[in-house]
Amino acid sequence: MILYQNMKISRLLGVAMLALGLASCANTDQVKGRITDSSTGAGIAGVPVTDGFKFTVTDSKGRFRILPDSGAVNVYYTLPEGYRPAVDTSGLPSFFCPVDRNVRGRQKVEFTLDPLGSPEKDFTLVMIGDPQCEDMKDIVRWKSETLADISAYLAAGQKEGRFANPYAFTLGDIIFHYPDAWAPMRSSMSHLEAGGKPLPLYNCIGNHDHDYAPSVSSDSASVRNFIDNFGPVDYSMDRGDAHIVVMDNVIYTGNDARRANFKAGFSDAQVEWLKADLNLVRDREKKLLVFVCHIPLRHLVNSTEDGANFAEVMALMTDFAEAHIMTGHTHYPQNYIHKDYVCRGGQPVYEHVHGAACGAWWLCNLNADGSPSGYSVYTVNGAHISDWVAKSTGRSEDFQMRVYDGNQVYGEKYRYGWEKGGKFGKKVEIKGNPEFRDCFVVSLWNGDDAGNWNVELYVDGEKAGDFVQTSVPVSDVCTSAFFYNNCGKKTSTWCKASDHFWYIKAHCGRPSEEKNWEIRATQTIPGGGAVNVYRSSTLQTDYSGF
Repeated sequence: MILYQNMKISRLLGVAMLALGLASCANTDQVKGRITDSSTGAGIAGVPVTDGFKFTVTDSKGRFRILPDSGAVNVYYTLPEGYRPAVDTSGLPSFFCPVDRNVRGRQKVEFTLDPLGSPEKDFTLVMIGDPQCEDMKDIVRWKSETLADISAYLAAGQKEGRFANPYAFTLGDIIFHYPDAWAPMRSSMSHLEAGGKPLPLYNCIGNHDHDYAPSVSSDSASVRNFIDNFGPVDYSMDRGDAHIVVMDNVIYTGNDARRANFKAGFSDAQVEWLKADLNLVRDREKKLLVFVCHIPLRHLVNSTEDGANFAEVMALMTDFAEAHIMTGHTHYPQNYIHKDYVCRGGQPVYEHVHGAACGAWWLCNLNADGSPSGYSVYTVNGAHISDWVAKSTGRSEDFQMRVYDGNQVYGEKYRYGWEKGGKFGKKVEIKGNPEFRDCFVVSLWNGDDAGNWNVELYVDGEKAGDFVQTSVPVSDVCTSAFFYNNCGKKTSTWCKASDHFWYIKAHCGRPSEEKNWEIRATQTIPGGGAVNVYRSSTLQTDYSGF
């Protein structure tokens, strides 16, 4: 039996108790248990078991024993690659058992897992940024629009031979502070299906999921509601040749009358837990790592104040053949390449910052930067993410860009793009670009700046030139005008600048006068993955679809 003991525990994981369907528990200081195969009754060997601070591994008969740390809330396991996720009576993942300290003695735990026919080397990941539901109106939209779209999209793809073995993950900010939203949000996620089969939905905690009640005085207490509803905040699972880790990278620092205060980072104890978790991954230099957390790591890696231990966590990822980070938080999408952190397979760590399912807080169908609300779907083949698509809620998967005329006036306040330094009301400043005049301007929200995308202009079926990506972030002036003129929003929150804009001079001089044109945006997945070509031949001239 292998034991990884963390001697510097400073972070507690909460004080919740949750009764689960597949785990039966007695009471004790020490937890002793067994993980068995439902089809044979035999124990499953080599399964990592943790209390959130240290690990042990099941022996040849599936037995384990662990002395929970004083701050431990649950004992739980890493889902083995050859077994299905266990679920509770609501259909949500159930891989943990509460530590019961009420009666001294020996607590006994039994986990039973259903075997797969064979490990899922090919599977699908659905990543959902920030549902952030505040009330029932938001929850109704979340369920009837986002979750319904996910189920329908996966089902349609499965009929075409795509999206095998799907698993879904929220990326934090499940609720918008208010505790009354927890129960209906949990209910909304119950018994999800795709193609007539269960769709397991796992959750990650975000800053808005931390409790800000006056009685909450510690990080451990602030995660209580999440643990009550969904279980551990730091956990992992194995699927085929991939290892998936979900972690809390929000450190609660106090509260005020309206919100929980926080900083981004991982505690020293979490880093030790992660090292122990990854050390138990066999042949990790040949495997894929998918790392799920809420706050993006992209600009915090070298931070000493607001990014504790990010560099340490990033360095651990490079031990894998390929690594992808899945984050949310920003309410706008961005793909970021961590060029200083190269994996064993030769590719840098790729971070996918996801726009929000709620977009701009359920106001419309847009994120704060003008990209559509939605989610992303990733195809995993072995140790490689071979394809992904940014799926807009309620739109075709081919909807990957908006095309603008750089000369068009939107609303009363400003022209699109080329009025450099132009003002938007009294508070919002537009970062214009004079080069957009007489240009086709493409907002390509799933693009990156690593040469994985090529955007071209075709006229009369012949290539007329290549688009250039903006060198500095700019704002989507059309959608910002919509927020200002139609929604009454007058702060910079509603005018987020981003780097997913591309431009080219119109072939005939003015985009609105161009005939028989088409934009082709070609995506090449790094590492020899899919090549996707998206097309558009329509200018966005009004607020339709917003």
